[in-house]
Amino acid sequence: MVEMSKQIKRMVLAGGAALLFFLSVYSAEAATLGSHYPFGGEGVLAASVPPPGFHYRIYNTWYNPTTVKDDSGDKDDIDLDVFSTVHRFIHVTQKKILGADYFYNIIVPLVDKDLTLGTYTDSQSLALGDTCFEFFGLAWHKPRWDAAFALAVIAPTGEYALDKKASPGLGYWSGMLTLGGTVYLDAQRSWSLSALTRTLVHTEQDESDVTPGSEFVVEYGLGKEIPVTDKLLVRPGIAGCAYWQIEDDSDDGPGTVDDERKRAYALGAEINFFWLPPTLFQVNLRALREFGAKNTVQGSQFVLTLTKSW
Repeated sequence: MVEMSKQIKRMVLAGGAALLFFLSVYSAEAATLGSHYPFGGEGVLAASVPPPGFHYRIYNTWYNPTTVKDDSGDKDDIDLDVFSTVHRFIHVTQKKILGADYFYNIIVPLVDKDLTLGTYTDSQSLALGDTCFEFFGLAWHKPRWDAAFALAVIAPTGEYALDKKASPGLGYWSGMLTLGGTVYLDAQRSWSLSALTRTLVHTEQDESDVTPGSEFVVEYGLGKEIPVTDKLLVRPGIAGCAYWQIEDDSDDGPGTVDDERKRAYALGAEINFFWLPPTLFQVNLRALREFGAKNTVQGSQFVLTLTKSW
């Protein structure tokens, strides 16, 4: 009898999930439907931290999921447009710890959403999301490899409401561990293969009282750096990423089942333009197509990243 009741509960939740899964990655209706790390922001040289100095980076992402996948891989159409502009302020210091450069940074996202699902519509003009404070980072640089390690806290600074599907915030705190490395495939360091991982753990979400399951993300890229002039380098490459929810949610939420974990993959290409000193300016263009999603949305994203260094 208890098992039958559980099955009925899951059937009801699964029906509601078709209306709610579209929020995964960029928003939140319940804890299991959000993520503090929307993958795809990094690609080629993802694990290579810049040299000592101050660096300002802005990630502009246009994301358009066209389908939503359930636990069986079945899909429904959706209409969701998301634009985010994420401002990152990085200071790589001259201080050495274990032979690595010590760095810290703050990441401030602004999010704009436009959602239509059947007769339901909701939108959010550009508004503050949840802020990331990466307070401790180490970056190693060797002739044939780079490596990075960092610890961060993501604070619920964005507005959140359980009944507002376009909320810019997620309503909970997260801790994030970063590990990654880059290998240079030739002595000139023109060919690179890089992978960067993020592991996230979360606190209980406001209003839903659900603690989201831990998550694991890897972003990777293979690139070739080509000198165009004595002041300009161009680096085309292949980029991709993968996301897995590696732990169940603490409980069922609105339209979600605690043990139905999210996953998604993406693959695409990018090109980077780097103006050497004294300009020290970079423009990076990346296009990714998602595939293999479960319990989340699936679509395409385009990322324009600008970086200025001093």
